[in-house]
Amino acid sequence: MTGELSASAVDRIGRFAGSASAVALLTGWALAEAIFLPVVPDVGLGLLVLAAPSRAVRLFGAVAIGAIAGTLVLAAIALQSPDAARAMLLGIPGIHPGVLAGVDLVLARDGVLGFAQFGPGAPLKVYRVEWLAHGGDMAGLLAGAVLNRVTRIGPPLIAAVAIGHFAGPRLRRHSGATNAAYAAFWLLVYAAYFGGLFSVDAPWAA
Repeated sequence: MTGELSASAVDRIGRFAGSASAVALLTGWALAEAIFLPVVPDVGLGLLVLAAPSRAVRLFGAVAIGAIAGTLVLAAIALQSPDAARAMLLGIPGIHPGVLAGVDLVLARDGVLGFAQFGPGAPLKVYRVEWLAHGGDMAGLLAGAVLNRVTRIGPPLIAAVAIGHFAGPRLRRHSGATNAAYAAFWLLVYAAYFGGLFSVDAPWAA
């Protein structure tokens, strides 16, 4: 009975992944994260793709659209008042003056390519604000935002698609353990992030 209930939970996640509600959820989540939310939409995206790997492109598209929309909103704030935008960033858990300074160094060194992020690092919202604060243009901002989403979300998303495709039946048979392991992974990631482990000048963030 327990196994059946666990399997049905994964199936429900998979069915939800194919719905318009899932697209709306990820779009809104990505938009909010682009401005003020400290938790990335990757958390929801990965879980949905594990359960429904065939929906990966559509769901990633929702995240990308939300991220671009959020980029435009944050850009409007930053262009009107860079100091207000920075103050808003510094009120978000995990962001402090050292993070802003580190992002400044990366962008000064690499330009738009500095937005690339192959792994954990400073939130994209910091790159957006600092890019504009130091005279960056909107074309570079949008290109950098897309580059960041592709490089940071792309590799884990491909891994989730592969796992969901090849190990789907096993994930469903051990749904409880799968969900627990997934939750534990993200709890560890955020414990490390809020603890300052993912510095912006780390090799994977530079």
